[in-house]
Amino acid sequence: MICRLSIISIASLITASLFGQRPGPRMERGDFALVRPEFGMSNKVVQGSPYSAQAVTQFTQTLSTGDHIQRTTTGSITRDSQGRTRTERSFGAIGALSAGPGAGRTVMIYDPVAGMSHVLDPARKTVRSTPMPAARPTDAKARPERSLASVKTDDLGTQLIQGVNAQGKRITRVIPAGKEGNEKEIDIVTETWYSPDLQVVVMSKTSDPRFGDSVYQLNAISRAEPDPALFAVPSDYAVKEGRPMMHRGPAPAQ
Repeated sequence: MICRLSIISIASLITASLFGQRPGPRMERGDFALVRPEFGMSNKVVQGSPYSAQAVTQFTQTLSTGDHIQRTTTGSITRDSQGRTRTERSFGAIGALSAGPGAGRTVMIYDPVAGMSHVLDPARKTVRSTPMPAARPTDAKARPERSLASVKTDDLGTQLIQGVNAQGKRITRVIPAGKEGNEKEIDIVTETWYSPDLQVVVMSKTSDPRFGDSVYQLNAISRAEPDPALFAVPSDYAVKEGRPMMHRGPAPAQ
């Protein structure tokens, strides 16, 4: 049942559903930016820079008939001064996750202060709590560097987005003809706007002829300290034993 899907299973299902049931291209920073924090894919604790925002991601795919398929997902992201984060998102519009009342709504809380992560199911008032593993040091030799011969990076300068200063860059990656069975070169363009102050991507645009276009943006950004209750598990939720997270999560604050 979809309500029993693990965090990793949901992430895999989202990727497969949005990109034609097969692995997509390498994601640059900002692509699936909302998914990453929700599924513990960020390993950095940011303290002293609280914010809350609405996150909107829109995917557009153009069919061979000229018709367009659009999917828009929305969510909320909140972080306090201690580096605790809360993300809330509804997956009701994505494939099989739309089945069942409230089955797709998920709230995820990462608490590096307590060293715990919580996955809340508001429909059933249950929570799975899991100790957060310490971040492992990155081994530069573990992953060979991708050749930069087919990658071009352009500095887009700085602009104000939703009230915060953001630094922009455009990365163009070229897939040579014949690399993936393609007759001509394929240009994959990712434009990312990153806020050094918040240390988050505030907007990202990706154009990939193989899969379509995506636009991610944070809206209604507030720099106010959020309500501490947002990072606590409600007292009327039943606790279920969770499995240890397989991927690297934020390191607990010292």
